[in-house]
Amino acid sequence: MRPPDEDAAFSHNVHYGRYVTRRLRRAQRASLAADVEAATLLVLQRGREWEDAKGPVQDARADRDAADDELDSVAQDARANLAGRSADAVKKAPYTLIFPDGIGYYTAAPIDEEKKRYDELQKRLTEHLPANDEVRKDAVPKIAAGLDAFDDAERALAASLTAESLASTRLDAAEEAFRRLMTKVYGLLVSELGKPAAEKFFPKPSGARRKKGGGSED
Repeated sequence: MRPPDEDAAFSHNVHYGRYVTRRLRRAQRASLAADVEAATLLVLQRGREWEDAKGPVQDARADRDAADDELDSVAQDARANLAGRSADAVKKAPYTLIFPDGIGYYTAAPIDEEKKRYDELQKRLTEHLPANDEVRKDAVPKIAAGLDAFDDAERALAASLTAESLASTRLDAAEEAFRRLMTKVYGLLVSELGKPAAEKFFPKPSGARRKKGGGSED
């Protein structure tokens, strides 16, 4: 008897458990079959919950990255407008006061610096441009909205990552219980029927393996 490896996709345990359940039923071992079926269905349930939990993570990442892109566009538009006001606009105020470290300081900011740097850009625009300046009037509210969207997405991502982690832990527990049960069932069958007969209740290893994180399976 060789159950799927611990790093195999949960579906391998489900396929394995269905086979054992069926063989036990065919041998009129209803109680054992019911136990194996229950453990198998729990793995299936926890596996599906874990897969479902991955969806919101991608949604939140997409929302966060979209907010990042939108903020970058606002910064680029503001830079282009200010730079185009004169032949030497990029060499003097207000351009040099708003973009002292260049546009990349904002648009290429590390993700954990995003909010801080765009908040800084918003303040620089407000401080160094008059209230009626078109760049300020256009960019400042857009940055404020973009920062709100980015913050919302960051919170959603943190929550969804926690939910995914909890779902993964529940799946691990179900798979561990499944493996323990397979060992007990095998031991019982060996004691009653002998090893050669007991082995027939369990499928032979297929060789197909896949870690939880990805890849394809047979």
